[in-house]
Amino acid sequence: MAQQDSRTWHIAAVDLDWLALSLPPSCNLAERRWPVDLETMLISLYVLVHDWWERAHPPSPRKPGRPPSLSDAEVLTLAILAQWPRFRSERDFHRFADAHLRPYFPNLLSHGQLNRRIRALEPKLKAFQRNLAETLADDSEVYHVLDTTLIPAIVRVRACRKGLFAGQAAFGRCVSKTEWVYGFKVALSVSPEGVIMAFGLAEANSDERPIGEFLVAADGHDAFLADKGYSSVEWERYWLEEYGALVAATPQESARRAWPAKARRWAAGKRQLIEGVIDELKDLFALERHRAKTLRGLLARLAAKIVAYTCGQAHNARLGRPLRHLAALLV
Repeated sequence: MAQQDSRTWHIAAVDLDWLALSLPPSCNLAERRWPVDLETMLISLYVLVHDWWERAHPPSPRKPGRPPSLSDAEVLTLAILAQWPRFRSERDFHRFADAHLRPYFPNLLSHGQLNRRIRALEPKLKAFQRNLAETLADDSEVYHVLDTTLIPAIVRVRACRKGLFAGQAAFGRCVSKTEWVYGFKVALSVSPEGVIMAFGLAEANSDERPIGEFLVAADGHDAFLADKGYSSVEWERYWLEEYGALVAATPQESARRAWPAKARRWAAGKRQLIEGVIDELKDLFALERHRAKTLRGLLARLAAKIVAYTCGQAHNARLGRPLRHLAALLV
């Protein structure tokens, strides 16, 4: 942040507990819905990012050459804030930042320069999200839930004409909408509290069991619930032997090892949690409307959206609100 501007605060030293004091007097922490102003959200995001960056990246000797206009922590903060639902696109956010956030970012980069910095920091976004998720997760959780959802890469006709995502995206069938989607699968592992513990991207026509292996390995938990797309005696045995993880995937009703109806209903009810998380990612953070034109850009935007979702949960946790009450978090 700009040190010379009078409106700039020494954010790195701020304790997030003060945020509760900055809320409007009419706010009741027990209520489901109340807004948080942009300035409060910006400060809380920077506190989270800067503190994590300082812990994860010890000071190193300064490299020769001109110092960057924005620090990596500032770039990550802007990348996360750009995903909030009040902004229609990243270009819309950059126009807003250029007009209203100059006091905090006097050396704000151009839209193209900022996007290049964000894409380069995509691994840092994933590491930051994992760190936040671990602080929000409960060690006593019995299981995590695995699932995938389809997202379109781009309009198929436009993709063919411009050669976008050639050899990367594929057609996959969306069962819930009974339609075919040209794009990718977003894979998630979610805790019972709705915290995303692992995520990834695969072609839309990918088998879900190799995706499950990636999620099991990335999450590191020891028990998972999954739907019938992950069901396989061989794979379940492999996951148990290789990762020590028990994956309870609902078998097909026609299978010899099919579960009783009561067990299927119980598992389906528990899996509704991840459906709610996916709906929030699509409705609040525009997961399906990412507007990326390259795979690298899509990976960076996916990471930024999931980090934004997790940061909203961390903000709610600090204020004593339910983690998934994000709809009115920012006006």
